[in-house]
Amino acid sequence: MNIFDVAKACNVSKSTVSRVLNNHPYVNEEKRNRVLQYIKENNYVPNNIAIYFRNRTTKSVAISIPYIDHPFFSKISYELTKNFNEKGYKSFIHQTFCSPSKEEEVLMSLEKNEIDAVVLCSIENSADVIEEYSKSGLIISCNDTNQTKSVSNFHFDEYNIAKAATEYLLEKGIKNIAICIDNPFNGAQKLRLDGYKKALSKNKISFRKDYLFSSAFTINDGIKIGMKIREKYKDIQGVYTGNDFVSAGVKKVLGDEIFLIGTDNHDICKITSPQLPSISLPIENMAKDICNHMIERLTKNNNEVMNKIYSYEIVSE
Repeated sequence: MNIFDVAKACNVSKSTVSRVLNNHPYVNEEKRNRVLQYIKENNYVPNNIAIYFRNRTTKSVAISIPYIDHPFFSKISYELTKNFNEKGYKSFIHQTFCSPSKEEEVLMSLEKNEIDAVVLCSIENSADVIEEYSKSGLIISCNDTNQTKSVSNFHFDEYNIAKAATEYLLEKGIKNIAICIDNPFNGAQKLRLDGYKKALSKNKISFRKDYLFSSAFTINDGIKIGMKIREKYKDIQGVYTGNDFVSAGVKKVLGDEIFLIGTDNHDICKITSPQLPSISLPIENMAKDICNHMIERLTKNNNEVMNKIYSYEIVSE
C-alpha cells in the first residue's frame, strides 16, 4: 500500500494524505479523521524515505510563463533567474502556451517536491485549482490578477496603466483609439481593457469592439494590425498596444499616419525618431521583491501573504 492507495480509498487528493502524514495544520478536520482512521484500520506505515524526500529542499524554482519569445515574459524571466541565481537557487523556465493543463504540469512538480517554489507569471487555472496546489508548496503570482488568498501577488496597476495610456492619446486630440492586447482571457489583460474603456467613457466616447485587436504579441502581429487598419479602419487615429514590439510593427506599416503608445519601454522604442512613446514598468524591482519574498517564506518559516502593486511612468520625447 502506498500514499496513492490511501488517497483513492479515502476519496481525497494525494497532497491531502501527505499533509495528514506530516501533521500539516491546513487540512479539513473531517478529511483528516477519515485518512487517520483508514491508516489505523489498515496498518499503513509511511515510507520514511519518501517522507524525507517530501521534506527536503531542492534549491530550485520554476518560472511559469505563457511564451518565452514574448518581450515582457522574456524580460521578467531574465530578471527572476538573475536574482534567484544570486541567492543560490537554480531556476528553470516552463512555457504553458496559455494551457491550463501545461500549467498544472509545473504545479505537480511542486506537489512532488521536485522544486521548492513556482512563480506564475500568467495564471491559466482557476483560483480553486491554484489554492489546492498552494497547500503543497510555495506559489507566487507575478503580473496577473490573483484571487487565491494563500498566494502572494506582485503585479502592475494594469487598470490605471491602460487608462493613462489612453488618456495620453486623448490629450493629443485623438478620439478614434484602438487597443491591442495579447491573451483576452488573462486577468491582467481584462483590467487593461477596462482601463481603456473607462478613459473613453470619461470623454464620452463609445467603445467599439472592432477597435479591439487581440492575440497581439510580436512585430509581425503589429504589421498585420497596421495593414488591417490601413485596409478596413482608416478612421483609427491612435493605438495603445500591450507591448512595444506590436507598436513597432504598426509603426512600420503606418508610419506617421498614426499615434502610438506601447508598454514596457523596451529598447526597440529608441530605433524610431521621434522615440515611440511607452509605459515604463519597474520589472527589475518586481523581480527583486519576488526573490526576497520567496527566500523569506522558504527559509524563515514566514507565511505572510503579500499583495504588492507597482506604479508606472509614461516615457516619450
